[in-house]
Amino acid sequence: MTTWLRFSAAMARRRRVGEHDFPLLAKVLHWSTAALVLTMFCVGVLMKQIGSGACADALMTFHKTAGFLLLILVAARITYRILARLIGRWARGAGDRAVHRVLYVLLVAIPLLGLAGVSDFGAREIYGGISLPEIWPKGAGHADLLFLGHAILAFALVGLVAVHICLALDDYIQHPAQPAAAKKAAAAKPSSILQPDMP
Repeated sequence: MTTWLRFSAAMARRRRVGEHDFPLLAKVLHWSTAALVLTMFCVGVLMKQIGSGACADALMTFHKTAGFLLLILVAARITYRILARLIGRWARGAGDRAVHRVLYVLLVAIPLLGLAGVSDFGAREIYGGISLPEIWPKGAGHADLLFLGHAILAFALVGLVAVHICLALDDYIQHPAQPAAAKKAAAAKPSSILQPDMP
């Protein structure tokens, strides 16, 4: 009986998403970005609270490495999204709210500000003995200002992520599961319903 209930619940969730379902790769990229952003935010706050020492240095190295990976991941997401639209694997208008555009801008701007700060500060080393590219002159004297901008935008990003979650939950609640016949009828007429909320 329990197995049947689980199966029914899984099918209800599947029907709820229905025609607005996103490709698997889009979901993997989305949730990878979400996990990385949350982890980096927590590590960033923690290392600021610790201040200095071996633990703070280890957290800083992790934070820089993860920030660079986030920049690569966001570039991959943007590239995938463009290609998916060109070949018709991404519904027109899906994930096109203004909040998504601002999220993408912040997801690029924040790591770049951090990279500029560590370039100015002269601490570009990450795991594996790799040095991040220098995008700001070393010793220019603006590291504190760059790190401040990095931190302010990081808090703004977390606030915007909360808005994004609220919009996604609202979309989930407002568009309940429909029988297949109702879906076909809805597909036949133009819809004014907002597209699902996944950038």
